[in-house]
Amino acid sequence: MGITPAHAAMARQTMIDFGLVRAEDPAQNQDPRCDVPPADSYEQFDQPEAASVDARRPAYTAIAPASLALVSPSAWRGVALLRMRWLATSRIPASDATILSGDGGGGKTTVALRLAVSVACGLGDWLGTTVEAGPVIFFSAEEPDHEMRRRLVRVAEKRGLNPDEIERLHFHFASPENCLLAVSRPDGVMVPTPLFEALATAAGQIRPALIAVDSIAATFGGNQNDRVSARTFISLFRRLAQDLDCSVLLLDHPSLSGITSGTGRGGSMDWQNATRARLHLETVQGDDGSSGRVLEVKKSNYGPTGEKVKLQWEDGCFVMEGTASAPHQAAGNAIAEQRYLECLDAVTTQGRHVCPGKGRGFAPKEFAEMPQANGMTARAFQAAQERLFAAGIIEAVPYGPPSRGTKRIARRA
Repeated sequence: MGITPAHAAMARQTMIDFGLVRAEDPAQNQDPRCDVPPADSYEQFDQPEAASVDARRPAYTAIAPASLALVSPSAWRGVALLRMRWLATSRIPASDATILSGDGGGGKTTVALRLAVSVACGLGDWLGTTVEAGPVIFFSAEEPDHEMRRRLVRVAEKRGLNPDEIERLHFHFASPENCLLAVSRPDGVMVPTPLFEALATAAGQIRPALIAVDSIAATFGGNQNDRVSARTFISLFRRLAQDLDCSVLLLDHPSLSGITSGTGRGGSMDWQNATRARLHLETVQGDDGSSGRVLEVKKSNYGPTGEKVKLQWEDGCFVMEGTASAPHQAAGNAIAEQRYLECLDAVTTQGRHVCPGKGRGFAPKEFAEMPQANGMTARAFQAAQERLFAAGIIEAVPYGPPSRGTKRIARRA
């Protein structure tokens, strides 16, 4: 099928964009698929007096290359090295893009949502690693809002949080007909869509610590097997991460061979090569026939690879398997106790009293309504209160008329 005028014009413009020809070049009407004259002049090549093919080719005007910026190590003398920062230690670098792959229905969204809640609420841990705190944008192009709400409730309650009070977690639910974040040009280069620009604008206002995109398959408008498309798509998010100093987590579906081999790879190898870190969530079968998950660090340019975290399904979400969850639980308890003490210090400074027993002024209920709670529930505060009493960090101190026998909670001197 012959090339259409529209295709010719598009190819002509691409050649101009890349500096192959100037806009006024006489090759304007030439078939862009070849560098010889149009077909209607081919018969002239058989005539002895005709010029050679080389002489008849259009005379492209060379464009002077830009000067190359070179840097010598001596220029770094006295300049301090930037420390390596992580959103999730040894798993997800800060200010860069990371891929989390896994087969459909394997739990990628729930695992990513658990990370989002931990970051947004400042819980400090995620499946056995330490995480930073800050606002989060979760861009969902696969799950509707009612399904995401169900998952959020399970994840939040597992951490003793009230999901309705998590204010630093922001969702966008893209419609199926408007979910592409980048589309491909004829040369394979991915260009951002207005939706990507809207995401970047919102991120510029919120300044998130994490942007999660679910998923590449739903938001990528190009050929996944094309190296240029893969690299330029990832580069859009790497630039966004660097500009805003945030981490970007891209959820991805591996190919059938990637699932079978356990590598989690899909499409062009450049999906894996373009990022500095990649995680893979694999479905595994236990000896008893039960289904579990393994979260593995497949790639990390800044830290060790091969870390495997065994996960099990519990109360509607994935938690670390067996005794490995003890450090995770200890970290969660420590955060709840710290929040409790922060609230206690605040009411003490204000000259208010809170009580250890249920009723008016019950400390856990009062603290759950304070800004310092950051979404922590009264139930979580009550458990923290019992641990703090047992550890001797707080005590019940009598106050008011002795006949009333009222007591307030105070830090032990």
